[in-house]
Amino acid sequence: MRPLMDMLLRFFAIAYGVSWAFWLPAAAAHLGWIAPVSSGLLHLAGGLGPMSSAILVTIVWSDKSAQRRLLWRGVQGGAWLAIGPLIPALLFVVSAGVLSIGQGQSIEWNAVGASTEFPNFPRPLYWLASVVCYGYGEELGWRGFALPRLQARMSALRASFVLSVGWAAWHLPLFVFSPGLSNLGLGGIAGWFVSLALGSILLTWLFNASGGSVGAVALFHASLDVFITSPVSPSLANVMGALLTIGALGVIPLFGDEHLARRPRVIEPIGLLEGSHPVSAAR
Repeated sequence: MRPLMDMLLRFFAIAYGVSWAFWLPAAAAHLGWIAPVSSGLLHLAGGLGPMSSAILVTIVWSDKSAQRRLLWRGVQGGAWLAIGPLIPALLFVVSAGVLSIGQGQSIEWNAVGASTEFPNFPRPLYWLASVVCYGYGEELGWRGFALPRLQARMSALRASFVLSVGWAAWHLPLFVFSPGLSNLGLGGIAGWFVSLALGSILLTWLFNASGGSVGAVALFHASLDVFITSPVSPSLANVMGALLTIGALGVIPLFGDEHLARRPRVIEPIGLLEGSHPVSAAR
């Protein structure tokens, strides 16, 4: 197990290093320590840290078959590539319906898919940036690289929680300058961490159910970011968060904590140089 953990430690160290190299200057500028910088663009660039780390660690410390398998996971998935982004879209529609019909709140439908952080981005460019930087940029690392290695040692549920801790700590510089996080108080931060942990469960379910499709979880992640931050209603994020919580808590009794899916979870072969095929845990 030692080579497996060494790979994970290398991955997290490089992912943090790459992302924080972009985010710490943005945080310093926000605090007035250095000249102003484009914090939004630095936020986007930092999102590529986990993907960069996964690719680098796999190239340096694994064989070519592992490299091909990591990249293949980004495009495999079949129908799951459509299911991934469709889930947040449906959650958005239901949430908007609850607010509009159930509570009589006005919904700014023309603001769907817009961004307050990147107001000058045309929407297609913002969506593409979200898919590349926040979708694949994060998920090729978190779910494509780290999750299978954690699942090789523990249940899918426990792996989800362990990964959520590293995923949460990775965000630390964003609490200084990112609009969505910098305004949170202690209670808000606690709620944010709980939502991240529950989101990790849903992403593990999607990854395992799709047979290890990074594309499915990347498109889910990016689509969720776009919809939940759309400035259509002040209460939208709360309603979508509540529905996501119900979904995450429902996954556990429905599929069990061992795999969080109907099929056995996909794990990586143990060792520094990986074999040619992923194996499934059947414990």
